[in-house]
Amino acid sequence: MLGADDIRGALAALGAELASSGRRHELALVGGAAVVLLYGERQATKDVDAVVRDAAGADDVRSAAARVAAARGLPADWLNDRARGFLTGFDAGETLFDDGTLLVRAASAVQLLAMKLSALRDEVDFDDARTLLRHIAGPKEHVWARLEPFLVPGAPSWRRQNFDALWEEIHGPG
Repeated sequence: MLGADDIRGALAALGAELASSGRRHELALVGGAAVVLLYGERQATKDVDAVVRDAAGADDVRSAAARVAAARGLPADWLNDRARGFLTGFDAGETLFDDGTLLVRAASAVQLLAMKLSALRDEVDFDDARTLLRHIAGPKEHVWARLEPFLVPGAPSWRRQNFDALWEEIHGPG
């Protein structure tokens, strides 16, 4: 499991590895790692879900991530893009790391919540969705309208039902 300090250290090592590439790389951080770094309510995650924003640099990032894994004793897939299928566009949120070579930005809380609602595989995803919803201001229908464009197209209607249930749990009926 990777805690906030582990993630930050791995990202710093990744930036150092990428420094020799001579180009700037940008990662969109999504999933549990973003929740760990942004809110601190979740202590750790098993991996770092990130999408390379500059497709031309994806091979450089993958190679550098493999070197970081070997040097730091991390799993080979500590940095992966498995969440890519849940990412519809990119609504940039907070900058989490920037060393001049590597820029890591989280997706916005709204987009992260949409991704969690689209995935909802286990209780960890539900806990993350609760955390995210507590950090998004506005009336219920306004919040839903903001996150709806980031939902995976064609996914089931249970996403709205889960949103409604989470809303009621956090904010009460209405």
